[in-house]
Amino acid sequence: MLALKNYLISSKKEYAEPTENSSGTKKIIDFSLTLDETLILKGVAICFMLWHHLFYQHSEYGWFVHQTAQFGKVCVSLFLFVSAYGLTVQYGKVYEKSMVETIKFQAKRFVKFYINYWIIFLIFVPIGVFVFGRTLNIPYEGLKVNEAVVSDFLGINGLKSYNITWWFNQLIICLYLLFPFLYFMAKKTPVLLLIVSVIIWKFSLPILPTEVHNYLLVFSIGIIYTLNVNYINNLLNKINIWLLFGMLSCSLFALFFVRQYSIIPYFSGTQVDGFICLNIVFIHRYISRYGLFKFFGKHSMNIYMVHTFISYYFYANFIYSFKYPIVIFLVLLVCSLGISVAIEYLKKIVNIQALVKNINQKIEKVRI
Repeated sequence: MLALKNYLISSKKEYAEPTENSSGTKKIIDFSLTLDETLILKGVAICFMLWHHLFYQHSEYGWFVHQTAQFGKVCVSLFLFVSAYGLTVQYGKVYEKSMVETIKFQAKRFVKFYINYWIIFLIFVPIGVFVFGRTLNIPYEGLKVNEAVVSDFLGINGLKSYNITWWFNQLIICLYLLFPFLYFMAKKTPVLLLIVSVIIWKFSLPILPTEVHNYLLVFSIGIIYTLNVNYINNLLNKINIWLLFGMLSCSLFALFFVRQYSIIPYFSGTQVDGFICLNIVFIHRYISRYGLFKFFGKHSMNIYMVHTFISYYFYANFIYSFKYPIVIFLVLLVCSLGISVAIEYLKKIVNIQALVKNINQKIEKVRI
């Protein structure tokens, strides 16, 4: 509760808003993202994810719940956009140094990802096997169990992961590996990067997982957006702020129907998500005061990793026993958040932060 209180207090930080300054001139809106704002977007995304996973297969809760749950799949694009934004900002500091610095940069990203992932893997997989009877033969059916456990531990099993939601791990790992090349293209020829991303989107390449085909475009858009945010600021600030807000809101509403009902041939479903994501990022700039979402965003990775165990593998009957969609959602959110807080407390006890810092220091000392 103390952590939540601190986040709510810190959320009172002022952001650029559609107001006028004391001289009566228009105040410029900055469409770049602060760290707090990326956490808010992650918080929004994780709420979309929970709603999506709870109800996208349950039409019995009504049209609105079912349609918004399917729409909630945009959470993947939102996470990827924010990840691309953060990586681009950080990588810009080492981009022109050397290939060694690039390798170190990526190594640090993987250290952070894997330590967080492995902690949850080592806690929940044994619980699933020995307490809830989800043996390794169930998720790894048709695979050699020993090899599947190792590849799952490395986060590359895709839809054959012990927790099916962990398919995202394979996607983000591939995009991490591709990132320096994507950044280089975005820096030199952003139009070419978009063309390449669309081609990969439309035509399958055997060397890339299917999920990379589907989501490379939005990740590339996130990189290009970050590198060109000053140009975007200049462009959007030429439009009346409330007119722009209205245009973005209408665009988001229209894209919802395009996504859900295949109004435009060859442009529906997850293909629309990158553009929906851009709208959300723009609109969020007007309403980025919600500290509660920042708190959710801080715990978003843990919530993503554990929520399916609660809502699907371990306690599905309990979660859905609350009958009302909002209540079901809130119960899952609170349970997942509570587990995340406990995991973070465990990390403090065993001093995981010091371990990560020590590994990163060793990486920094590497000379080739």
